[in-house]
Amino acid sequence: MMSATNNNNPAPTSQPAIPPTLSHLTPLTKNELLLLSTYDQIKQYEKISAKLKATEAKRRLEEADERYRAKVRERERLENGGDGVDANKKNDGEEYSAAQQYNDNDSSDDDSEDDAAKQQRIQKQQQRQLEITQLREEIEAKSQRDVERDAAKKREEEMRRELLGPEGKKTKKKRPREEGGDGGVATAENEQLQNDVTTNNDFLQEHDDDHHDMDNESFMPTTSTQPSIISGPSIKKKRLDNPSSNNTNPSTSLIANISGGATPIHDFSTKLKMSKTSLDGSILFPTTIGETPWRPPTNPINFMDGCFELDLPDFDPNNLSSNSNTNNTVAIKFHAPQESSRFSINIAAPNHNGYDSILFHFNPRQFQRGGQLVINNKNESMWGNDLSVPLSQLPLVFGKQACTLVVQMTEEGFDVFVEGVHCARLEHRMALPKLKGPLCLQFPASDDYGNPEDWEVYRVWWGHKDSMAGKDLSGVAGVNLYSSVHPKKLFVSGLPKIHSDPEVDLRRAEMERAFRKYGGPNGAVFVSVQKDSTFAFVEVASEQQADLALVEMAGRYRVNKARRTKHEALMEERAAKEAAEKGIVKDSVDWD
Repeated sequence: MMSATNNNNPAPTSQPAIPPTLSHLTPLTKNELLLLSTYDQIKQYEKISAKLKATEAKRRLEEADERYRAKVRERERLENGGDGVDANKKNDGEEYSAAQQYNDNDSSDDDSEDDAAKQQRIQKQQQRQLEITQLREEIEAKSQRDVERDAAKKREEEMRRELLGPEGKKTKKKRPREEGGDGGVATAENEQLQNDVTTNNDFLQEHDDDHHDMDNESFMPTTSTQPSIISGPSIKKKRLDNPSSNNTNPSTSLIANISGGATPIHDFSTKLKMSKTSLDGSILFPTTIGETPWRPPTNPINFMDGCFELDLPDFDPNNLSSNSNTNNTVAIKFHAPQESSRFSINIAAPNHNGYDSILFHFNPRQFQRGGQLVINNKNESMWGNDLSVPLSQLPLVFGKQACTLVVQMTEEGFDVFVEGVHCARLEHRMALPKLKGPLCLQFPASDDYGNPEDWEVYRVWWGHKDSMAGKDLSGVAGVNLYSSVHPKKLFVSGLPKIHSDPEVDLRRAEMERAFRKYGGPNGAVFVSVQKDSTFAFVEVASEQQADLALVEMAGRYRVNKARRTKHEALMEERAAKEAAEKGIVKDSVDWD
């Protein structure tokens, strides 16, 4: 590894700024700025590595050339010195035999030489001279290729400078002052980003040239098009990754080494987009790089002894619709050994009282009735009716090197996905918390009887994901399509599609005016409107008012009774129960 004090180690780069062409976009987040900074630093490391490789290749070539020249000089010295026999003995066994025979036959006459031997020696000298000439020509051709390459790079740099141009830079400096505000800072940052991208373009070209030099390939000058400031690196990357390239063994960069290859067993699939912290969610475990996977203790006293607990923050039970962005998905990457008999997870509300009340319980049991997945809930220490699914109907869980479990919370219940397969749904049996807050995720150390559990947890992710459930849920265990209509809520469809917040406000005001007379004495109606939609929900004062609105508004809007989710039914039941305890009569509708 490269030392932190190495002079070749590039200085930390400043945070890249948004170029002026993208100034209308949302500012970069801290994570995005960190990613750009890391990318720039890696590219500088690549540039240093390429230069070191080129220097080493040049040094080896010079050493080989020097060895060959020394060898040639030694041969010439031996031949000019008259000791042809020793020279031939050193370099060629057959030549040595011929020369020895020639020396023995003519030992009586040292001053005379045979004409054939002279001719052979002359031919050898000419052959060696030809080899020297060829080597010199190769060196000169290599130098010529270097000159042509430098000239092509210079032409490309001049073209890039013409694209940037001093006049364009002056315009960018003047524009912020004309508009007002802190334009000087923004301009400096934009110019810095342009310089960084230009440097990356130069480096990519140098990186390619270095590989051509080391592979001893002939340089072919290419016709350079006019690259844009932002698209430069991506164009080079496409050329490097082109499978039709003549280079059969291209050198991969550091970026390719980092991102390439199969997904590690401790990480999620790239399709899930859960490998890193992002705007959609974050990694809850591990909290540090290199942290070992969690395993339950070997001999726990009870399920709480050595259990692993995590908070699932920012869960909003009142905003679980498909159009919301609330946190609703927890993903777990784990390994259950072949000999493991069981493991489990629990999701509970903050007031679980030592997990006496559990909203969702997931428990695969390998040796129970041929293997069963048990899903259940727990209310005040009493387990509910379990939902059992044969493990033979699910992807492999026990004995697999790594497995991914995803649990999504919706208005209907908890959807369970194993390796991307929708295997079960536990519809809500208990009311969710009233207000936005955290949920509790627990990995018990044992079952209720103290039998230890055996598995490893590699990674836990929590955040928002769009519903992974398909339209056809007929084959999903635990799904009981709840079709109860809402007594007071109306579904108004066939409206023009809206796209912006002002349009949402106008749509809401229109619905309130149209349905105000069905809102009781005060004319109070509740209207729910979503962006990018062609419908609206209107809740009126009573069921009688809803029926009246269906008749009277049929000629103006397409109106139907809205269907109620189980979460809404549970909330209404709880509200009715609380009102009854206070002596207030409140409407409640049975939903089972």
